Amino acid sequence: MLIDSHTHFDLMIEDKVATEDSLINSFSQNQIEYIVQIAIDESNLLWSREFALKYKDRGVFYTLGIHPSSKADEVALKKLSSIVEEDASSSHRNLIFGIGECGLDFYRMRQSEDMQRSSFEYQIDLALKYDLPLIVHLRDALDEGYEIIKRKSISKGVMHCFPGDSSWAKKFLDLGFYISFAGNLTYKKAVELHDALAYVPLDRIFFETDAPFLTPVPLRGKPNLPEYISYTYKFAADMRKIPLRSLEDKVAENFSRLVSL
Repeated sequence: MLIDSHTHFDLMIEDKVATEDSLINSFSQNQIEYIVQIAIDESNLLWSREFALKYKDRGVFYTLGIHPSSKADEVALKKLSSIVEEDASSSHRNLIFGIGECGLDFYRMRQSEDMQRSSFEYQIDLALKYDLPLIVHLRDALDEGYEIIKRKSISKGVMHCFPGDSSWAKKFLDLGFYISFAGNLTYKKAVELHDALAYVPLDRIFFETDAPFLTPVPLRGKPNLPEYISYTYKFAADMRKIPLRSLEDKVAENFSRLVSL
């Protein structure tokens, strides 16, 4: 059983990487049991919810959040808050994987630092208010993101596409977070990620595609797809020197624990 804890169906469909039907049909063909559609801006909040509702019997979950590279003014944040409040008290609350992806991205800097910080803290408050996991994106901002998370005392969430080494993994694990590795884990030069993978306990680990981005070896250079999650699982199992099935079972247990299946 494979789980892709972070993917962007809307972007894959929009970019014509794959059709909606081919993506959904690929689940059973590739032993994907659960998969999470990630919201990134005001415009795809409702789309993400409707997509998950449409395919809930195929194992699709969703998030509600605004990426640090997306505009997060007062109007956008109020819309996010309204949808989260509505969904958190709905019959489909169990399909919400968390709030996010949110965080800080000082590499792209598509939004001002002030907007990114206020958006991140606002979404942390939403996660705390509704007792939902926080899905965190930090790029070139580990120090700043860590300090905000620690100060806000949130202890339930996932470090998406983890960008650090074992020392950083320890810091976020100590706060209570899960560590999620994407396809860049398989890159030869990703030595910090390899160091982190060797350190993270199996009961605190996830894997993701972040499709259509970060395609794993040996398909690097092509648009990523959820079915390619198998390459990241295999790479991790080989590096940890454990049976692939054991790793799959551990990740499934982690997912079930986080979403209370």
